[in-house]
Amino acid sequence: MNVALITGAGRGIGRAVAIALSRANHAVLLAARTESELASVARECRDAGAPFAEVRAVDLADGAAVDALASSALETHGAIDVLVNNAGIFAGGSAVDGDPDTWAHLFAVNTLAPMRLMRRLAPAMVERERGTIVNIGSVAAIEGMKGPGAYAASKHGLRGFTLSSYERLREHGIKVVLVNPAYVNTPMARGAPGVRLDRLLSPEDVASAVMLAVTTSAACCPSEITLRLTRRADA
Repeated sequence: MNVALITGAGRGIGRAVAIALSRANHAVLLAARTESELASVARECRDAGAPFAEVRAVDLADGAAVDALASSALETHGAIDVLVNNAGIFAGGSAVDGDPDTWAHLFAVNTLAPMRLMRRLAPAMVERERGTIVNIGSVAAIEGMKGPGAYAASKHGLRGFTLSSYERLREHGIKVVLVNPAYVNTPMARGAPGVRLDRLLSPEDVASAVMLAVTTSAACCPSEITLRLTRRADA
């Protein structure tokens, strides 16, 4: 039985990924801040075929809490087969504006939490010489963003660590994949001015990319998958 840990699993992309993995007969550990949302997704996962769905309410901005999440997963299950670092928050601010304290919180969730979970969970994967790590990045990590530079920087950091981890871990048969979506129809994107919701990616589109990473052989797995919009979202 394969066990998957998904962060930010209470809604949006995380929910879609958790359900997709459940349909593929993965047991799922669902992590996010809001326990009520996680409980609802857990029911959907069990209905979709997950052997079990466990809820882990955690603030991913808290490094000690992230470490405790990893320790609990290892103690309960021995190793995690699939880690999906999806949780992310948005904050604006560029070189001429923004709040550095807000940026620190942004990096704690978007960059450091995935790094901490990988650091804690990858050694067991190395020992077994198998495992999949999928990090949800953003096209902002490739192109940058005029206004929300701090958000783009957090995703650039995640991209750099993911690609470096791919090089470090692939010799052990471990897949490390970065999925870079464009705008996705989630609450984060719905607040963006001038964005047409009918032209955005769906959470299920991103989940399909995650499942491509999960199901592809470690002998030929991509290191990066970028999902672009067919048509401009602001047209």
